[in-house]
Amino acid sequence: MAAEFQLDDYILVQDGRTLEIFHRGLSESSRYHVAFLGVDVQPHGDGFKVRLGARQGDDQVVGGVRLKMDRAEFARFRDFIALAVAARDRVSPPNESTSP
Repeated sequence: MAAEFQLDDYILVQDGRTLEIFHRGLSESSRYHVAFLGVDVQPHGDGFKVRLGARQGDDQVVGGVRLKMDRAEFARFRDFIALAVAARDRVSPPNESTSP
């Protein structure tokens, strides 16, 4: 079952190994496989700036969206994004047709 996180005009949907970002004002969404997803979090005042997009190298996130969150919103986001991290780190069982 898909998990959703809503913040202002954005809805983020994590479904299996795909994270999709919808914006109220756009007809198209952005999709990222969890293996390519990057998340950058920076403290900002009494909240956080979060960037979600394609991970490039070890510490760069390109494209995607930038979101500002207060502490309560960030706590909800952290729980939500943990699902994507778990999906990324989950090892798929070997396909029996290719196993020796």
